[in-house]
Amino acid sequence: MRAVAGFVSADLIERCWPWLLAALERDEAKTSPDRLRSLLLSGKAQLWPGEGAAAVTQLVHADGFRFLHIWLGAGEMQALLALRPGIEAWGRAQGAEFASINGRRGWARVLKDYRREGGELVKDLR
Repeated sequence: MRAVAGFVSADLIERCWPWLLAALERDEAKTSPDRLRSLLLSGKAQLWPGEGAAAVTQLVHADGFRFLHIWLGAGEMQALLALRPGIEAWGRAQGAEFASINGRRGWARVLKDYRREGGELVKDLR
C-alpha cells in the first residue's frame, strides 16, 4: 500500500486510530494524540494504512542527511511487515539515504536487514 503523502482524510485517520493510539502508548517522545493528528493532517507525517495495521513515517533532514524515520507502527505483525517494502521504496523515491526505526528491541530479530546503531535500527536505502 502507498503512503498517504500530503493531506490525509480524517476518515482514514479514524480507521487507523486504534492502531495509532496503541503505538503512541509506546512512543518514547510521548507525542500526544492531538499532535499526531495535526502532523498527519498537515502532511508533516505520512500515514501507511494496511489491512490489520498502520504505520507513520516522517522524512527528516539532519546533519546533511535525508532519512526516512519509521516512527509509529501497530497492529498485526505480518500486516506491518507487508507495509515495509512500500515504505522503503517511497523513502528512496523521496531521496532518503537510509531508514531508521527506534522501536522495541524485538524488531532487531525480525528486521534482519537493519543494523543496530545506538538505540535505533538503521538500513541503508541507497
